[in-house]
Amino acid sequence: MEGGAGGVGQTVASKGAYIENAVPVTMFRLRYDAAYGNNRPDRAEMFYAKCGCFKTPDAHGVPLSETNIDYQDVTPYFEYAFSNRFSMFADIPVRFLNPEQNANTTGIADVSFGAKYAFIADERRVWSLWMRTIAPTGAFGRGLGTGNWWIEPGVLFLEQLSPRWQFFGELRDQAFLSRRSDFTGNVMRYGLGTSYIVADGRWGYVAPVGEFVGWTVLSGMEAADGVPVSARGDTIVNAKTGVRFGFGQPQIGQFFATRSDLYVGYARALTGEVWYKDMLRVEFRYFF
Repeated sequence: MEGGAGGVGQTVASKGAYIENAVPVTMFRLRYDAAYGNNRPDRAEMFYAKCGCFKTPDAHGVPLSETNIDYQDVTPYFEYAFSNRFSMFADIPVRFLNPEQNANTTGIADVSFGAKYAFIADERRVWSLWMRTIAPTGAFGRGLGTGNWWIEPGVLFLEQLSPRWQFFGELRDQAFLSRRSDFTGNVMRYGLGTSYIVADGRWGYVAPVGEFVGWTVLSGMEAADGVPVSARGDTIVNAKTGVRFGFGQPQIGQFFATRSDLYVGYARALTGEVWYKDMLRVEFRYFF
């Protein structure tokens, strides 16, 4: 490969924002999400725990049946690459929860940590095994966590089609290690995305990004108008569009296009079932 901020002679970190980056790299990332219209927050306990309103021994969540939640997450993320094939990572999300029926609250949500191993890594492509563990650090009685331990194995890939053009994707399965209630379920996540550098120079680059991400609930339950129903088979698909801006001249021979970059984008649910109807994401990355 020659020229462009997309990488000189090798693949570089994904310019996507919702699909996980397949390339092991040392970086700090700060992400801000503002999401609106989560009308089934207890679906498979992916967002928060079963509502305490059911008055059963396994109902550990918020006290009132919820009709809609808006929330904002601020999430610092750290990743350290021990080599061009292996890295470890952790994040600590802080959540600002704005329900309709329950009280507003703020605090640390469920933290996660894990590792990434690139079993294929060359100048055109990276395929990585992904393993993440999610710990129940959020106060589930206030809607800040699920109360469950989770494990999420997966496969990530990135194809550097040209110095300017990337194609990437993921397949991940979030499964419970502990199960606090009959709502706790298993959710498959999958996605494809692409980015293309439309302008670049010593100042950096501009790359529009398009992604489609889907989820299918394999087991678990949810509350529908205050009544527990099966969530199995619920499928959610989101379209996500944005722009990533790289800052500074291209970093030749590195696993990142520029030393730092910024993403600004918007996500919209395409299905009747949603985790959120709309989301704004702003993300800053700094590579070491």
